Amino acid sequence: MVFLQALVSKRGPAFRCFTEVERGRVILALSPSVFAEVREVLGRFDLQQKFTGLIPERVDRFLKEVASRSIFLQDVPSIFNLPRDPKDEPYIDLAIAAHANYLVTWNMRHLGYLMKHDTPEGKDFCRRFPDIKILEPPTFLHDVDGLPDKPGTV
Repeated sequence: MVFLQALVSKRGPAFRCFTEVERGRVILALSPSVFAEVREVLGRFDLQQKFTGLIPERVDRFLKEVASRSIFLQDVPSIFNLPRDPKDEPYIDLAIAAHANYLVTWNMRHLGYLMKHDTPEGKDFCRRFPDIKILEPPTFLHDVDGLPDKPGTV
């Protein structure tokens, strides 16, 4: 969703997250499976009908730009079990493999609860990976604004 919003609107926090990548203040980590899912989502017919600016040529340009400014981790091991939504495991595994400081998402229902100590998964995640923060784009931007100009990985 962050990729989609960044592509369809230059006014929102999702677009600003990618601006921070362009400025070199943060490093975006991707894996082949995550990149493939982003490509698939941005190519969905129903989304292209809803967002008229989501044309294939624009999607391709955006994805090439994102890829050129990202680090790719080819072999991301399955590390964390996410029973609530196993389809989100590749994102968690990528953050872990990249030693990321942040996982930026709008999907707080399926991922944000990992920041809390009130579920077994949250307790386990916080104990094992205390350096990863799972944040929505506005909160991430607030965090990044308070950091020195050295890059961190998202």
